[in-house]
Amino acid sequence: MRRIRVSKFLSISEISEITNFSPYTLRYYEKVGILRKPERMHGKDRKYSEKEIRHLKGIKALKEMNMSLDDIKEFFLEGCILDKVESGENFKPPLNKRIRILETHLQKLEQKKKDLESMIRLAKSKLKEYETLLKKE
Repeated sequence: MRRIRVSKFLSISEISEITNFSPYTLRYYEKVGILRKPERMHGKDRKYSEKEIRHLKGIKALKEMNMSLDDIKEFFLEGCILDKVESGENFKPPLNKRIRILETHLQKLEQKKKDLESMIRLAKSKLKEYETLLKKE
């Protein structure tokens, strides 16, 4: 993702270029509640700000961890933690919730890692078995 300082509102095509999310994906994230519905210019064109860029960077990071869209939606349900810190709101409950979501996700990833390691051992065993058969000929 490119780093850019936004001093104006951006269109969906501009935000798409900056974040590498397609306009279709951005609209889908709005539809399912992962991304808040942006304000609209002249009642029709979406306008995005730097806040949405930060939010989309967070979404991208969670997607790179292979987190499900449902978990990503839950992760951001209470909004931006930084906004809560800056406004003096109590940010600990949503932060604790995010920690629990990440801990649960990490447990799932650890289990997937074990499963993959088991599959790798099995594949190596099969490969060795077949190579041994070839050497007997």
